[in-house]
Amino acid sequence: MAITINASPTNGLQMASDGSGVVKLQSNGVTTNALAWVNFNGMSGSVAIRTQYNISSVTRNSAGNYTLAFTNSLADANYCVGGFAEGGTAFNGLSLYASGGGGTAPTLKTTTQVQLQAGGFDVYTGMVIVFGN
Repeated sequence: MAITINASPTNGLQMASDGSGVVKLQSNGVTTNALAWVNFNGMSGSVAIRTQYNISSVTRNSAGNYTLAFTNSLADANYCVGGFAEGGTAFNGLSLYASGGGGTAPTLKTTTQVQLQAGGFDVYTGMVIVFGN
């Protein structure tokens, strides 16, 4: 059973169980801690999680394209994703994958998983953090 700890300016410190298995810290009802994060090896043939929180797997779909699965589902799909990559051929960022290219909606961004793209190049280290409700 998880605990949500909320600091409310009108009601003081409040705690509630939500059953997600995730500890959430809130300030005035807004979650302020990461809901998931991961450091992974993204090279073909050796994709592996080095360390993580609330990430159950990283799957290499194609060169530089990865799907991250959450251990515990997120409250909604309106979360924020930030990512950085190192050791790729020429690209050092991770972005939400949109099959229609830049300016189109993400292809896979749900409460259970998110798909990321690293410019078409496998990365030695992928680092991703997820914030949201």
